[in-house]
Amino acid sequence: MKIEKKLTLLCIAVSSLIIIPSILFNKPIIALLGLIIDFLPTIFGWVRKAITTVSFPLAYTITVIFAYLIFLIWLFAPRVVAARVLFSEFWFLSVIARSE
Repeated sequence: MKIEKKLTLLCIAVSSLIIIPSILFNKPIIALLGLIIDFLPTIFGWVRKAITTVSFPLAYTITVIFAYLIFLIWLFAPRVVAARVLFSEFWFLSVIARSE
């Protein structure tokens, strides 16, 4: 396994350990830390080197456009349960698409 793929999966695992409890306990500020860690492989280019399948554009689109925009709604309106649920759904989809 390439080092870039290992680093990508490590970032996904650490961010998952942060994001999942923050969704359950409605703490969007803590989830922001997890999202920063989740976005590190994209910033450093590890995702492009680790994943060469067709699903990479799909994962990038789901993560950036949908999950992070819905996260902003959750961040500024934490009482909106639908935003929290939608964020978790789109974030899980992006994790599955990136971990192939």
